[in-house]
Amino acid sequence: MGDVVLQTATVNWLKALYGHELYITFVTSDEFKSLVENHPGIDQVISFNRRGGERWGDFILKIKGLHQARPIDLILDLHGTLRSLKLRLHFWSIPCLSIDKRRLERFLITKVKGKWLKTFIASKIIGYENQVERIINDFQALFNDHRALRRTIDKVNGPHQEITTLSKNDKDKQAHSYIVLAPSASFEAKRWPVERFVDLAEKVLSNHHIEIVVLAGPGDDFCKAFDKIQSPLLRNLQGKTSLKESMDILSHASFCIGNDSGMNHISEAYGVPCLTLFGPTDPCFGFAPHGTSSGYISKEIWCKPCSTTGSKKCFRDRPYCMNEISVEEVYKKFLELRDH
Repeated sequence: MGDVVLQTATVNWLKALYGHELYITFVTSDEFKSLVENHPGIDQVISFNRRGGERWGDFILKIKGLHQARPIDLILDLHGTLRSLKLRLHFWSIPCLSIDKRRLERFLITKVKGKWLKTFIASKIIGYENQVERIINDFQALFNDHRALRRTIDKVNGPHQEITTLSKNDKDKQAHSYIVLAPSASFEAKRWPVERFVDLAEKVLSNHHIEIVVLAGPGDDFCKAFDKIQSPLLRNLQGKTSLKESMDILSHASFCIGNDSGMNHISEAYGVPCLTLFGPTDPCFGFAPHGTSSGYISKEIWCKPCSTTGSKKCFRDRPYCMNEISVEEVYKKFLELRDH
């Protein structure tokens, strides 16, 4: 989900470069279609319903029909997966550009445990720019666009002059005073303990008259821990909203606190400041917040990062990378960024 949101920055850049004469078709999995179907820079969305049993051959026929109706001039592979490679091979005659996701460099960092060498690889080989800027920087020379980032920022200004890539569903609606807590993540190891999210909510509620909205998916039953908070200012919407509804809630929030996950990427894509908590993954992978009023917390633990996606189960007696992040530290960072 986060990857899809981050790639929309490329859409904005290309539209800023070529204008409305450029016709963009965005291809993604069906479950992520709602992330991009209302994007003003995307003219058409084609989805592959893999979980619904759609056959790969039928999906290819769908793309062929599209190509026959409106010939495709260029394929931009922004995901770099086996599935996208298969798609490119089926349409081998169409020119193609593929993103470099720094997989090898990220793998090296997970295997190097010396602090100096890890820092050297991160700073000299990968670079510390966020994924939004990295994609555009990688492609700009090929498109002969030497002010690509500036052009993208000028096209869609966020409230703090950052790159925003999604448009609010209701442009007349102002940001509300509520904040969003997003305690879920694609892998359990990437989740800050839910009990600490609950403690954080209690701390915010006891010190501020701010409404808190909890967003999580249908399977995130651990969010029932929030039910202990008896306050009209807390709304636990875990499993009660669709992805589209969650996006609308995030787009009008004043702040979002969550793990290294898609919810925080959606938040920033709307220009809503966020605080991201990194555990087994690392900000240098390119997924740290980029907004001037956003930030992150990441502990310098010798075994971190342990995998490129955070999918590995911690081999230690407890996940120090997450447990070392205290409620007080997150609360103070939230206040610092909120008052920025």
